[in-house]
Amino acid sequence: MKLNRATLPVQKSQTFTEELDFSKLTFDENHVKRIESCSVTVVATEFGDILQCQISGKAHVVASCSYTLDDVPLDVKFHENFYFTDSKDDEAEDCYYEPNVEIDLDPHILALILAEVPHNIVKSGAQLPKSGNGYRVLSEDEFIREKSHKGNSAFDILDSIEFDDK
Repeated sequence: MKLNRATLPVQKSQTFTEELDFSKLTFDENHVKRIESCSVTVVATEFGDILQCQISGKAHVVASCSYTLDDVPLDVKFHENFYFTDSKDDEAEDCYYEPNVEIDLDPHILALILAEVPHNIVKSGAQLPKSGNGYRVLSEDEFIREKSHKGNSAFDILDSIEFDDK
């Protein structure tokens, strides 16, 4: 979604609604596999050198199950305010410097979608794989608990070394 600042009225809100297509983007297969649909509404208001964009929307996302890596469909909603300026002096932590007349909101919208997708998704009915010959499967909680009670066995041999004190 691109906004042209030259066409926006000063100090008057204008609303834009659009269906965005993120199907051609490639994602990390271990988190989000694809974004199947995305509907966005932007309320843009120009205040002199500052452009405020209130972005809200919803997306249908396919993510990976943490246990099986199977597809898990999710619907996510997002909402955030962004501020843009064409003046380098007005740039701040919460106000992006954008010298061009046309502002591309797609990277900001994509970041909002990805931020709403949890990293640890478990598909309904999925279970951890079973341990086998020569390996064990632990949950994250079990791993942390076991690691906190156990030292590094690779360095245990150092305890048996006798040093000559001279």
